[in-house]
Amino acid sequence: MKFLKFDEIDSTNNYMKEHINDFNNYDIVSAKTQTTGRGRRGNIWLSPEGMALFSFLLKPNKKKEIEEYTKLPLLAGISTLSALRKFKEDVFSFKWTNDVFYQNKKISGILVEKIDKAFIIGIGININNKIPEEIKDIATSLGEQYDIDKIILTVVEEFAKYYEKFENGKWAEILDEINKYNFLKNKKIKVDVRGKIFSGIAKNIAEDGRLEILIEGDLKLFNVGEIRIEKDFLI
Repeated sequence: MKFLKFDEIDSTNNYMKEHINDFNNYDIVSAKTQTTGRGRRGNIWLSPEGMALFSFLLKPNKKKEIEEYTKLPLLAGISTLSALRKFKEDVFSFKWTNDVFYQNKKISGILVEKIDKAFIIGIGININNKIPEEIKDIATSLGEQYDIDKIILTVVEEFAKYYEKFENGKWAEILDEINKYNFLKNKKIKVDVRGKIFSGIAKNIAEDGRLEILIEGDLKLFNVGEIRIEKDFLI
């Protein structure tokens, strides 16, 4: 496993994309700070020193239908959550589709990008960094001094374990675990679908990775990219 470390870089995802042929499965690029980090939908990803800021490469061994790979953010989420629980046994949860929460506040975000037949999985985790006052009500960090490199390696190791299960047909088992940590379950939320606002109660994450939302007595399913949960804060 290659583990490249930078003091500062524009984006670990960008670096890996630009040098894709230099990397193999589960190779890692990390940085102390990022100058142009991005979250989902192109949102700015705040990247102060003290965070775990890293990307790793996934080259699938088995060919699957492209729809199956929409589950990668879920796999990355449960892997991050599982890794963090090895360092701090506390209240962690997973917020569909790509955030990990700690004590009901966001601690990690995930961005998955497809490059040819490979995927770059970018993760940011608040570890030793201080949270700006303006977002303290919605974001948090572990709040103690941890070995960031060790946490990064543990996340990638956990992902490799979960991905092996995924390739071996154990998605239902993984999904059961994800739903145990489902932050949104039974919460009233508002969703924006192509400019139309709906109110409902979030339920489980379905087998195909979509979120179930109970709207006026009917259970509706929403895809990644179709829905924006208005309580979200964006990084």
